[in-house]
Amino acid sequence: ISLLIPCPTGFKKTPNTVSQDCKSATLQLAIKGCSFECYKEIEAKRCCPGYWGQDCIECPEHASMPCNNNGVCSDGMGGNGTCSCKFCNTIHCLFLFLSSFHNFVLVCTCVHGLCNAGVRGDGICTCFSGYKGPNCDQELPECAALSCPENSRCMEEALTGKLVCRCKTGYQMSGTECISINPCLQSICHPHATCVHTGPNKHLCTCAEGYSGDGRVCMGIDPCQTNHGGCSALSTRCVYDGPGKFHCECLAGFDNLERGVSCSLKEACKPDSCHKNANCTTVAPERVESVIFYLSAEKHSSCMAPSRIILAI
Repeated sequence: ISLLIPCPTGFKKTPNTVSQDCKSATLQLAIKGCSFECYKEIEAKRCCPGYWGQDCIECPEHASMPCNNNGVCSDGMGGNGTCSCKFCNTIHCLFLFLSSFHNFVLVCTCVHGLCNAGVRGDGICTCFSGYKGPNCDQELPECAALSCPENSRCMEEALTGKLVCRCKTGYQMSGTECISINPCLQSICHPHATCVHTGPNKHLCTCAEGYSGDGRVCMGIDPCQTNHGGCSALSTRCVYDGPGKFHCECLAGFDNLERGVSCSLKEACKPDSCHKNANCTTVAPERVESVIFYLSAEKHSSCMAPSRIILAI
């Protein structure tokens, strides 16, 4: 399968990941369960567990027991440091939840920082780099002098401690501006798919008409594989013309394709197919029925039961 559909640009095939059900590696691409995995090596900044945001700030309470172990912290580079309380139905747990909620509403007024809230919190703001003041709403003069462009913020470099402008998550520097990262420019979707840039470093891959898949891998649809493509199985065969395309053809012994999906039984009777005193009727492809009527010798010359003979042409 990997010989027919390569990994997306920039990705490599993961060794020993071809599925067990894939019995052919070159021909039977559409076998159910036939798949393999790809990977891409990238270097990216990541926060340790229990830390969040571009500054990797510690989650409330403590990184080792965020949210006082009574909730889940939204950590990681894309997190916002908020706690989502776990489900609880005890009075003690409910008290902790209400106390934390009370302190959060009345005490936390940090604009660009993290408030030390919660049951054990003191309401003091820890400002993000580039801001100061009790509510972290005052930009440092050094940052103001940088005049950071839109979609960026003033940050302190971890190694040098120098204040610099850094694009926000999902944006990248282009000249003097921070523009939204467009994954579609990296040919991340399959060649038979369309890529739509939906937001900063976000995209949506959609397979083109006639193809199916997740957009990263799109396979041509063979309509003949489903319900014979809508062609009558009794009088036609389905012919695959390409992804999502097909047509019906009459089987031998049939003609006059009707509505593109069914055919009529082709007349097989010929002048010499049956006896001159017999009726010839086509009953199947290349098969006729010969019916001969015999007259009785009685007075009224009534007809006797006919004699039927099936002939193959």
